[in-house]
Amino acid sequence: MPSTPQPSRPQRLRAAVAMSAIGAALYLAGLAVVVLSPEHLDGHADLLFRVAFRLFPSANGREVDFGFNVLLFLPFGILLAPLLRSHAWAVLVVAWAVPTVIEIAQGLFLPGRVSSIFDVVANAAGTLTAALFVEGMRRRLTR
Repeated sequence: MPSTPQPSRPQRLRAAVAMSAIGAALYLAGLAVVVLSPEHLDGHADLLFRVAFRLFPSANGREVDFGFNVLLFLPFGILLAPLLRSHAWAVLVVAWAVPTVIEIAQGLFLPGRVSSIFDVVANAAGTLTAALFVEGMRRRLTR
């Protein structure tokens, strides 16, 4: 039985980059839907809130919302992580600027939404946590 040829390293690398780009595009599109939706999506997240309150029974709604905002921006930090190697300051600026712009846009153009500094802090915290984690793992693996 003839064996099937294995893809070369450059072919595997191109495939990985293409899959990463597709994943990033899907995440960013989903993020745009969540943050630019005319109404807050909490009403559609009852199951998530029930699970969160079951896992953290002493948490209140604001704390759970804060946690969800952190989780929502973890993938954004993963996308920004490669910039840490040469432009750490840019990651810090983007981690704060993007949520700030989102909250301003929500306040100005989406009357059904409420802008909150807590959302900016949570989003930036999620972004920075993930970016620093990925960079730490990269350094550990390249030693």
